[in-house]
Amino acid sequence: MSSMTASEETNQTPTTYQADPDQSLSQAVLEAVGEATGIDQLELADEYGPLYHAIDPSALDALFHDRAETDRPVGSVTFEYAGYLVSVDRTGQVTLTS
Repeated sequence: MSSMTASEETNQTPTTYQADPDQSLSQAVLEAVGEATGIDQLELADEYGPLYHAIDPSALDALFHDRAETDRPVGSVTFEYAGYLVSVDRTGQVTLTS
């Protein structure tokens, strides 16, 4: 029988990251995961595989891309990467849940 340590319980609290207005959502995901894991963004692919194994980065970037005639669509997208459930919403907020 296993029990959670205090640090494991803390890890289950979602971590949020807000993308900069000029930052792509795929880059925001990599930055958020890098901060959460303590692994440099350039080394994430070596440790967890490239982001494109979890989601198409171009599609993610285009999903909530501003269009001249309308505001960003509403909604969010959720996928698994680096041991996290990653949610990205139309505002550029990235939420990591372990």
